[in-house]
Amino acid sequence: MILSLRQIRRRIRSVENTKKITRAMEMVAAAKLKKLEDLLRQSDRYLGELGRILETLVREKPILHPLLEKRTVEADSKPAAPTLIFLITSDTGLCGSYNANVLDHTKQFIESAVAGARHASPLRFMTAGKYGTNFLKRLGRPVERSFAVPKPQDIDGFIHEVTQTTASEFTSRRSDRVVFIYTKVFSLGSLKPAAETLFPIESSSPHPNLPPQRGEGIRVDYIIEPSLSEVLDLMVPEFIEAEISRFVKHSLVAEQASRMMAMRQATDSAKEMIDSLTLARNKARQAAITKELLEVVSGSRALQMK
Repeated sequence: MILSLRQIRRRIRSVENTKKITRAMEMVAAAKLKKLEDLLRQSDRYLGELGRILETLVREKPILHPLLEKRTVEADSKPAAPTLIFLITSDTGLCGSYNANVLDHTKQFIESAVAGARHASPLRFMTAGKYGTNFLKRLGRPVERSFAVPKPQDIDGFIHEVTQTTASEFTSRRSDRVVFIYTKVFSLGSLKPAAETLFPIESSSPHPNLPPQRGEGIRVDYIIEPSLSEVLDLMVPEFIEAEISRFVKHSLVAEQASRMMAMRQATDSAKEMIDSLTLARNKARQAAITKELLEVVSGSRALQMK
């Protein structure tokens, strides 16, 4: 299809307007990303130190705590309580393959759980983000509760609410296992979906997210007042909330990083299209000028022949 000069000019203006929008969205995503990255770094440092202290306390002086309970399913026992899956996606699109990757990982997790052991527990679902909710509904999996993805100023309240909800599910034995499926940030260029178990808490080995300890092998003794159980009553819920904070903040950083890169690619594509259309416009203009010159020359020769 050959476009006229006027159509080419209209298309150039349209693509230029689109480029302005994608460029603005890229800048907004970059600004949000910077704030969220700062929050994530602070959260990771806090979680690392808190986990190290809690790990030492539980390893040295094991005690019973509702959130540290280990539950096993024997062959002749009653079926295990369902596994609660908390899926984190986004409420909006225009973020590249962010949602597609974590949803594909979720589908694989569900298929693996269904095809797993004979005593595999049934699955329940909660979500943060409309994309995850709609995806599970398409799979015929009912979503018991759906949260909106929090804005930066609402993150703390959202994390506290999710902590209360998931801890209640485990302690009340409505679920024997709670798994978060989210997108983990290894670097801005490496965003990978992950499924991590929140409950039951593994305390027999160092926490997987802890940094290497200095002086490894040196025994640490803490002076505990008023008692270990009272200290753990404060520390364990705090640790759980810090873990959920990590899941949420990793997901938010991954979403904004994906959106920034997607908008940057869209802006670059718009620039390439504008260059291509500009070349086509110049060719069309040159063809029009050449045509007019030929018409003038042909008319002049026709008059001379008369």
